[in-house]
Amino acid sequence: MKKLATRDFEDLLQCSIPASEGLFPPEYDQIIIILLFRFAQWHAFAKLQIHTNTMLEMLKETVRILGES
Repeated sequence: MKKLATRDFEDLLQCSIPASEGLFPPEYDQIIIILLFRFAQWHAFAKLQIHTNTMLEMLKETVRILGES
């Protein structure tokens, strides 16, 4: 896993969600899956080429939710 590019991080996030299901104790499993989803969501918004006001608001909301996690 040397010299990862940005697209590799996206792939890792997307593949880690189903791979982590049932891997952790039940009280942490859902929290970890939601956190991985939020990071993937943040990454998708952040990598957009054109940012509209609506998308920027959605990105800000995702960052706020990640900050609370």
